[in-house]
Amino acid sequence: MITQMEDPIIQLYRDSFPDVARMIRRKGGTLEEAKDAFHDALLIYMEKEKAGRLQLRSSPKAYLLGIARICWLRARGATVALPEAFDAAEPEDVDMEEREQSLEASLVRSGKKCIELLKAFYYDHCSMQDIAARFGFNGTRSATVQKYKCLEKVRKEIKTNEAYAQ
Repeated sequence: MITQMEDPIIQLYRDSFPDVARMIRRKGGTLEEAKDAFHDALLIYMEKEKAGRLQLRSSPKAYLLGIARICWLRARGATVALPEAFDAAEPEDVDMEEREQSLEASLVRSGKKCIELLKAFYYDHCSMQDIAARFGFNGTRSATVQKYKCLEKVRKEIKTNEAYAQ
């Protein structure tokens, strides 16, 4: 039963995910790809909102649809630049080389299995089904959850790094 006090994230999910899934399906994607893209978009939305940097020009649903599209295209190997309004704001005084070294160190600290899983998904463009088989997960859902956990681990490492401190 849905109450008036429903969690805003759950409400966003219910309102936005069907449109994201429909858009990605129309463009030749799968439901798993739609879930991954939407979860990535939702994380970007929540991080920007928490940091007070969310500047919506339209509805949250339109924002999530646009970000999910970009995340999906990137996961398929397309080179798509995030519009400035969508991109995570980073301090401009941090040297790019220092950031790259910091990111690499954060990936290393996240663990070998996470690096391999993220590489398989983002670099090798393996499907979640292939990743589940390669890493011995019970199914695509388990692989998706593990990918999410790895991303969160890397994000946590990056946030604790001085080069990214705000």
